Amino acid sequence: MNSSEIGDFKSLEGARDTCSNLLTQWLDDLQLLWGEVGIPPEQQITRIKVVYENLSELCRAMVDEEKSRRDGYIENIAKCRAECQRLAEELETSFEEPPEDYTVLRKEKVLRNQVKQLIKERQLRLREAISLRTQEGELCARLGRIPEYIQSDTVLTKEQVKEANTRIGFLTAEKNKRDIKLAIAAKDILELWTELNIRARNDREEHIESGNLDSFQLSNENMQWLEQMKQSLSMTLDDNKRLQKSLMTKVQSLWTRMELPEEDQKKFLEQHTGYSDALIVKLKEEVRRLEELKLQNLERFIKLTRDEIEKYWELMFYSEEDKRLFTPYFSETVGENLLQEHEKKLECLVQEYNSYENLYMTIKSRNKMWERYEQMECKESDPNRFDNRGGKLLKEEKERKKILRDLPKCEDSIIREISTWESESGRIFTVFGHKFSDYLNNQKEELQNRKDQMKENKLKAKEEAMQNELTYGSTPAKTPKRRIAGTTILTPANKRTKTGHTPNTTPTRAARTPRTRFVHSSLVAKSPIRTPVREKNFPRVVVKVPGQKRPDTPTKKAAPIVEEFVPEVRAPAIQAPSTSKESSMDSGCVSVSNLDLDNQVADYADFENEVNHPTRELMRSSSVHMTASPENNPRKSLLFTIQESD
Repeated sequence: MNSSEIGDFKSLEGARDTCSNLLTQWLDDLQLLWGEVGIPPEQQITRIKVVYENLSELCRAMVDEEKSRRDGYIENIAKCRAECQRLAEELETSFEEPPEDYTVLRKEKVLRNQVKQLIKERQLRLREAISLRTQEGELCARLGRIPEYIQSDTVLTKEQVKEANTRIGFLTAEKNKRDIKLAIAAKDILELWTELNIRARNDREEHIESGNLDSFQLSNENMQWLEQMKQSLSMTLDDNKRLQKSLMTKVQSLWTRMELPEEDQKKFLEQHTGYSDALIVKLKEEVRRLEELKLQNLERFIKLTRDEIEKYWELMFYSEEDKRLFTPYFSETVGENLLQEHEKKLECLVQEYNSYENLYMTIKSRNKMWERYEQMECKESDPNRFDNRGGKLLKEEKERKKILRDLPKCEDSIIREISTWESESGRIFTVFGHKFSDYLNNQKEELQNRKDQMKENKLKAKEEAMQNELTYGSTPAKTPKRRIAGTTILTPANKRTKTGHTPNTTPTRAARTPRTRFVHSSLVAKSPIRTPVREKNFPRVVVKVPGQKRPDTPTKKAAPIVEEFVPEVRAPAIQAPSTSKESSMDSGCVSVSNLDLDNQVADYADFENEVNHPTRELMRSSSVHMTASPENNPRKSLLFTIQESD
């Protein structure tokens, strides 16, 4: 084809013009060829008809083909529309109808794409239905239920999917709940089997014993069987425990009464442990054997049984009146019937104590707290408790607060348990013969009376001490002091109070006027007037320091001044015995004014020679304190005095 024959196919009109021009050109070329060849015009017309027929057939075939294709598109549109409608109804959804102005080809494309989307969604729904059916089937098989029928080739509606998910969620929660119950029940059952020494006897029990719980069907029947089995084993264990405790108590009691060797007892206990039925049988056999031996020692068994009854009476707070109600206890007739009565009473006491052991232990604990509270209350007025070494007072206060906090709670708990005891037994609970409320009130009254009695005793003691002080006078407590090296111990030197006169100024020792004369007690005869024994004063250490009033003042000390005194005996006036504190003297000196002159020794020369003897120069009891002037003393005194000044 020449390039000149290619026309304009960029537009529809151009393409039509090109086709017309080409057809005309091709006919012209044919006529030219036919003319050159020499074909007559009639034959040329015939040949042109052939060309026309060929072209017409070709164009007609092309038109028919395009019509067929158009009809196919239209048919596809109808099919896609019908499929969309069916799928939309099945999936409970809708599809979008193409607009009317769309061409056939575009409509067909739009509807075909929607069909693809709906088919994809249907496949997802089918897979979801299969998954839900599988899950529900597995859960129902685990739980022993019949599953709801779900068709795997049918699309589920939204409501059906929601219901299926709800059922699966419920079944899953129920399965998890039963799995937990199964695990707990299996653990408890295994523990009970261990204590009761039981082995698995069927398939379900083997699943539990082996721990293969995943293969255990969680049906309602199996779960009820688990609960019933657990309850049955628990009841059996409790019964065996009570029976074992009762039998063991009886066995040990018989062992104790019969004084069997401890080695045999220990060996029996080591070989018979647990709460199995076989153990119960062994204990019953042991009790039967011991009962046969017991009949051979009735008197000893009765005494030991009474001891045990007495022990339980104390544990259960029996009073003497309650004890006397059991008359066989005081019977002296030995026989099998008496032993049976004692054993029956002991069995009742043991059973009652074991049934309400918590009540009796709580009362015992409460009594201990009350005893400690009484001790602290009675000790509250003791001044020695403030000797707080090691934080003792703080610990005591903490303990007091704890008791005050716990004691009411304990008493309330006891009252509630007593109410239960009384409702179950139909009797009144007593503690040492009193109702518990009266027992508490009596204890509180006794404590208050004891405290009041202590207060009265303290007041009486104080009154007696006051009366003694008024009668005999009081002696102030003196604190002993250490002796200072180079000093002499003196008796209390302040004698100004003896005369009852205190000068405004303190004169020097040389200017002092004579007041009272003292002589040694060894030179005075015993007075027939007995004075009360008084506590001996501690001596004072006196050092005379110039310019200071008190020797214990921490100042610079000067050399002590030693003064001389010449003893001079003067006849004192007779005075009545004084009861004031001023008459309290040192044990080595006696006031002449308080003595009868007839009892004094007349010869003073012997006394002076004895006092001035070299062997008694450093003796405190050898000194005689006179009021003579120091200038006339031929010998220095051994006393150190204090120079007092204003």
